[in-house]
Formats: sequence, structure tokens, C-alpha cells
Amino acid sequence: MKDTSTSSSPTESVPAEQVLVLPGHLFFIETIDLPVDLEEAEIPDFIELSLETIAPFPVEQLNWGYLYSADAPTILVYATHRDRLKNAGYTELQGYTWVLPDFATLTGACFPNETLVELESTNNLSLLLFDKGTSIPRIVLVAPVTDGDANQALKDLKASPSNLPKSASILRIRTGGIELSEQGEATFHLELADASRSTLASDAWTTLAPTEAQLWQADVRSANFKETERSARRLGTLLMRITAWAALFALVLVSIEILLLASQAWLSTLDKQIESQRTAVLTIEDKQALMIKLEQVAKNELRPIAILEAANNIRLKIKLGIEYDSVVVEGENNITIEGKATSINALNSYTESLKQSGYFELITAPESITRAGKTTFTVTLAYTHLDTAAPVEAPAPSAIESPTEEAPI
Repeated sequence: MKDTSTSSSPTESVPAEQVLVLPGHLFFIETIDLPVDLEEAEIPDFIELSLETIAPFPVEQLNWGYLYSADAPTILVYATHRDRLKNAGYTELQGYTWVLPDFATLTGACFPNETLVELESTNNLSLLLFDKGTSIPRIVLVAPVTDGDANQALKDLKASPSNLPKSASILRIRTGGIELSEQGEATFHLELADASRSTLASDAWTTLAPTEAQLWQADVRSANFKETERSARRLGTLLMRITAWAALFALVLVSIEILLLASQAWLSTLDKQIESQRTAVLTIEDKQALMIKLEQVAKNELRPIAILEAANNIRLKIKLGIEYDSVVVEGENNITIEGKATSINALNSYTESLKQSGYFELITAPESITRAGKTTFTVTLAYTHLDTAAPVEAPAPSAIESPTEEAPI
């Protein structure tokens, strides 16, 4: 392992939901070849077993993480003793969203050619060698920056026996701002540190947004803490989504309730308007009904007086004791007579006289009921107006003088 250990100034406490970037020189860094048949889910156990072999301390006393990508044949592992972080002033790691070494801010960077990245951060300088087309550095060298002299730190790193290639493109950059989304995903911004010394400048490294899985791999806190915290964040995200949907649903319900209240108010206003216009509408309807009746009179030449006169003349001539209770003259010269007769024979004689008069025609058969010697009847007839009145023939005296009473109905 490469160990470039010195102390660094502790950072001030910051609120939760922040990213803590640790100086890279606090870590032992090792590149490990991946077995061909190793599954991605088995990588953490593989790294832990590897650390037990190469680390001078028990794994339980280490803070460690790793950088992994399916396009690289190796995996970059880094670890540090917990007391080393405490001595450097980094004691409260649980309050941060992510805790990463500074060189892990290049997670996701990929270059078209072999590239040597000189990464400057606060009091720290890292050299990262990326092979062509891979996003995991093959070599990582880290040294502290003393008195702000990054060039001297760079000379010291290049002078170490690290077999850095001379033909690699050089990119000198420095760490910039870090953004944290509402979902807790970090975005790292980097910028050129010395354009005159950099032979490669590409937008591929200016803004890097590692996935959540990559950030959990790079985080140096304990595996138990990361597992618990990951579950808690998923639950928190689920609760936030449920709360958001519940709030949206409540907003929809409130909107519907407001619409219902507005509709009820509108309907109430309409009811009041209808009620206020009811008298006028009824007056108009009565006038319209009267107009319809007048139109019927005009079109059908209704003769209510002539109808009543003709029917009444026949009643008086036959002298059978027929009495009218009500007479209704309807459209198309129809008349409905309700009244009483002395007997059913008297009623039959009366209806027969109406038919023989030439003025009337039965529309329906007469309806009659005889009770206590009285016969009540209803008869509906159609009237035809004749300019010359037809003679009304009374029935034979024998039929009139000897009526036959029917049994009451």
C-alpha cells in the first residue's frame, strides 16, 4: 500500500445533508485485480477479505471504501484507521449524507486517451492515472500540500517510484462546488487549475454526477452504518412520496369541495331567479294555453254554444227526466256529458235520440251506474254542425211510458 501520512486541519462542523470530503493523504490506497467470475454483489465481501490480508489493522477498526466500474479490470480500494481520522479532527461522520476522499470526486470521469489527472484540493494533491476508456484510475498517488506549494507536492509525487507513463495526456484540475439534490444524490464540479500545464480539456470531467450505488461504494463509513442509513433514506424517500401524494390528493379533494360549493351557490342563485320569474312564466303559460284554445276555435270552427243548445234541445224534447251535472266541450267539437237519468232505458233513449239527430256521433259507449233508483252516466259525443237543423224524433210512447228498471250495479 502507498502511505503518505501527515495530519490535516480538521474541518468545522456542518449541518446534516452535506458532503464531507476528506483529504486523500489520510488513506492507504491499493489497486486490486478482480477475479473474472466474481459477481458484483460479492465485491464488498471480496474487498473485506482482501483488506484482512493487506491492511496492518483489523477491518473492524478501518473506515474504507472502493471505486468500481464494470468497464475496468481492477478495483481501487482505500482505507484508513478510525483513530487517524479522529486525530485529524474528523470525529462526527454520521451527520453527513456522504463521506468521501477528495479523489473520489472524480467518480464517473472517463477519458478517450491515457490521462494523468493532477487533482488539487484543500491542502492535498492527488495524481490519478486513467487508462484509455476506463472510469477507474489504475494508479492513485496522494500527498499533502505544505504552505500552499502544490508544485513541490507534484514534484515529490512524480519522483516516487510509481512508473508513471511519460506519454499520458496531462490534465490539472481542482475540486469545486458540490451540489446535493433533494434525493441526496451529489454532483461534483471541477475546474482547470493551470491551463498552461494541461494538454487535455474536456467537458467530460467538469460536472460529474455518480449514481447512488457508486456513492455508497465510495463512502468510507462502516458497512453496518451504510446499510442502516440506506434503508432509512429509502423509507424517508417513500414517506416523502406518500406525503406528497397525500397532499396532492387532499388538494384535489379541497378543489372538488370548492367546486361543489360554487356549484351549489350557482344552483341556489338559479333557483331564486326561477322562483322570481315563476309568476311571469305561469302568466305566459296561461296566455299561451288561451292562444292555443283560440287557435283551435279558429281552425276547427268550434261551436260550444251550438253544441250545448243542440244537446239540450234533444233532452228537453224527449222529456225523460235527463239531468246534466257537468258538460265539457273539448277541441274538435267533442262534448262529454255527465248527468243522471231516471232509468237505463231513459238513458238509452236519450243517446239514441242524440245519434238520430244528425248532429252527434258516439265516440265511446256510454258509461252508467244505477243505484237507489238513480242512473248516473257519462257519454262522449262528436258534434257535426249542420246549417239546417235536422228534425228530432222522440221515441215511441210505449218505450217511454213503461220503463224497465235494471238491477243496481
